[in-house]
Amino acid sequence: MSESKDDSIIGGHFATNPPASPLENPSRDHLDSPLWRYACQVYSQQGVEATLLKLQDDHGADINLILQALWLANEGRSWTKDCIPANYEKWMIEQVLPLRRVRRSMKTDWVGYEDFRQQVKKLELKAEQYALAMLYLNTEGSATESAAEKVSLAGQNMRTLAEYLAIENTLLQDIVPYA
Repeated sequence: MSESKDDSIIGGHFATNPPASPLENPSRDHLDSPLWRYACQVYSQQGVEATLLKLQDDHGADINLILQALWLANEGRSWTKDCIPANYEKWMIEQVLPLRRVRRSMKTDWVGYEDFRQQVKKLELKAEQYALAMLYLNTEGSATESAAEKVSLAGQNMRTLAEYLAIENTLLQDIVPYA
């Protein structure tokens, strides 16, 4: 197998020409963002993981965008499609989704390779973390509102996101109480 110089793993890296903008290439400093910490906190609440995975699998909802919209509401900010950086969809399609497909296929097609599946799962989670870093960097800054206004804003953000994702609004409203 021949590798080009740019794809060499001998030097410990794949990319030799990283994009100049942090929006295009979040650094490790951006990975532990307030959005990432919020997403981990919300996702770990009882019932949230199952609800979000059902929205993703049954309706094509993007969990990262849901978490971003909830986080923005928690910060007192509205979600719009402008909160999605230009390269986000490409990252999801080219990096996250292929890893998810591999991991899921290994659950049934490659049962004897659980240790490898767990490594793919870790890599998929890291790719999701980079996706959330992109979303965070595209929406830095915050405004504060009262608790009641934040709940109302979470509902508004879910309605706007449902419209963007072309899914039934009521499906995303179930996640609002977890905000």
